[in-house]
Amino acid sequence: MEDIDDDYFSDDLDSLPPGTLYELEQNAFQATQGPATHQQQNAPLAPNAPAHVHTRQPAATLKPPPRLHTGLTNDYDTLEVGELEAEVYDNVEGQQAIAQAPAAMVTDNEWPANGGMEDMMEIDHEYGQANAYEMNARMDQLEQEKEQMRRELAEARTLAETKAGEIAIIRSKQARMAEEYDRQLAALRKAMADRENTHKEAVDAAMSEGKMLATENLFLQHDLAEEVHQLRNYKTKHRAVENAAPVTPKKSRVLPLRDGFDDDEIAVVSPSKSAARSKRGTPTVPGKRKRQASVDSPAPLQLSPAGELNMVDAPTDTSGTVFDEEPKTRDSGTHAQLMKRILNHRMLPNQQTDLEAFARLYFPSEPHKPLSGILMDELARVDMGNFMLEYMYTIGQLWRRGLTERFYEPVPRFMCIARYVLMMDEAPLPDLITALVGVLQDSVEVNAVPRFKYSPAAREKARIPRSTPQADLHLEVDSTEALRLLYYISCQLLHVKGALDNFWAHIRYTFILVMLHGSQPLKDIMVILPLLSTSIRADSFGPIMSSEQDQADVQKWIVDRLSFMLSEAAMPDEGCEPYTAYDICAMRLEVLLLLESLAFNPSAPSKDHGSAIIAAHPTALPRLFRSMHDELDALYSSPPEQELRVAMVNGLMRLIFGVMRRHGPLINMQEKLASVPGSKQKHLVVLTRLAFCDGSVLEAGIDDETVDMAHELLEEWTNPQEAESLAEAFPSSRRD
Repeated sequence: MEDIDDDYFSDDLDSLPPGTLYELEQNAFQATQGPATHQQQNAPLAPNAPAHVHTRQPAATLKPPPRLHTGLTNDYDTLEVGELEAEVYDNVEGQQAIAQAPAAMVTDNEWPANGGMEDMMEIDHEYGQANAYEMNARMDQLEQEKEQMRRELAEARTLAETKAGEIAIIRSKQARMAEEYDRQLAALRKAMADRENTHKEAVDAAMSEGKMLATENLFLQHDLAEEVHQLRNYKTKHRAVENAAPVTPKKSRVLPLRDGFDDDEIAVVSPSKSAARSKRGTPTVPGKRKRQASVDSPAPLQLSPAGELNMVDAPTDTSGTVFDEEPKTRDSGTHAQLMKRILNHRMLPNQQTDLEAFARLYFPSEPHKPLSGILMDELARVDMGNFMLEYMYTIGQLWRRGLTERFYEPVPRFMCIARYVLMMDEAPLPDLITALVGVLQDSVEVNAVPRFKYSPAAREKARIPRSTPQADLHLEVDSTEALRLLYYISCQLLHVKGALDNFWAHIRYTFILVMLHGSQPLKDIMVILPLLSTSIRADSFGPIMSSEQDQADVQKWIVDRLSFMLSEAAMPDEGCEPYTAYDICAMRLEVLLLLESLAFNPSAPSKDHGSAIIAAHPTALPRLFRSMHDELDALYSSPPEQELRVAMVNGLMRLIFGVMRRHGPLINMQEKLASVPGSKQKHLVVLTRLAFCDGSVLEAGIDDETVDMAHELLEEWTNPQEAESLAEAFPSSRRD
């Protein structure tokens, strides 16, 4: 086969005459592109069948196509023989069929005969014709499949568009339903909020009206009792004068004693004179009926026996004696002096008095009458038997009215008056609770409520802490001063039986919870914490509620806020300077001291009410561990507030250890630690640090008791192998 290929591609073709090459070219054209015979059409050659020639077809008479130039024509002038090119039928299957022809048709170094070449061309033509039919059929099939795919694609696109439209319709309906639901929910919430506010206002108004009616009822009862008493005294005196018997007037005579006293007076007051020498009264007429005692008189007239003072000559009304006049005059003078001091009060020396200042102020709801006129009218209407109480009750009413109408200009003067009166020794503090405690809380909430709205707890969904804008604040109402007045009242009532409970019964629990947030000023928090410490009782703390369940809920909420404040960020108002780390540590130390007072009641050390609430709280102890870890971690940067942080670490360990020792069997520490993220790891780290503290410079101030308590707790929460490995890791600890 290799010899045949070498002969086929030999250079002997260049030596062939032009006529022979033309004839070969013509026969090739006839075999490949000429019309097929009847035999070829009826019996196409199989692709893999051997090519055997049975008949010889006559030579074709067709002209070669124009693209085959022979060199014998003058289409392109005279051409050289070597420039002729033969087109090769590029068909692999055909070439394979030709390659499978009998090798006997080709001889060494010779071309096959003319008849054999024609047979090969005919075979090639038949094979090409069959292949063309097969290709056409295949192309028709592919065209049909293509058309089918186009139809399926069009149907799929139509279906997809339909589905997309349906989905869009469903989504639009869902969006409209969601919007409608949100709108209805917002409307319901707004309606509920409006109803709640309306109900709350109605309840507050009813309570205020009830309290006012009760107060007025007490005043009316007091006035009625006084009027009845005066009426009875008047009737008694009038009847005594009418029923008195006529008495012969006494003759004036010269008394033997020239000492300036009448003998009658001497006879009355001197017991040294005998009964025989005393002057007798006018004897009664025989047979005359004696005068009966008056029915309205408080007691019947008692007659003296013989030898004693005759009651006829004695005065019948002793209310105006010298002995009664002296204390009344003293009380009247003190009362008048107290009135002068109160009415002459000024905010600063050399300024106008309160009444002069009130004469220039008008309520927005009553612009034609000054506050001084309203004050005097209320004072004239109220009668409590004590001018100081009446004055403060009236000031409290005007104060509350100013807060309701958002008229804050006179509020600083009201606070100054309240402080001035409370500082007096004569101030009846238990009676001033109703007049001042409520309005002081309202004054604090003027700015505390807007600050609470911007606190992290209220803006949990926003997750972005924001300072309270100055536009939402009313700085003329000093919340710190109001808190200080409340704290002063509570401290003064600590040893007054029942008065302190009455004070905390007037404190609203919402007021306490609003103030225990990082958005409130630190100076306000530093006052509310000691104020709350005065509420610690043997079996409860905080505001006094009407039911035990409400009391337990309020106590739980207070512990929750206090434990959270140990790590809560403090946010100053907008435009104010940020708090220093020292100020924040001082505030957290006050929170810790309050928690210690709640857990270990100093007034009742045997009671464990507060510690039980801390132990039962789901997140209080984990927060304490987390705070202790953060404070100890901050010590390693050697901050300026190191002493405060050391005190925090020692105090937190004492609090945790004390609660664990009292209620350890009832505490599931693993469950509690899992409820606060990060506390499970931090509590082991901080206990390890404290248990193996070596007392270096950065840890200076950590008490040995703290180290011992941390080591004891660590031993309880670790197995012996872990404890031994920890001891090997810290060989230079202070405990060793």
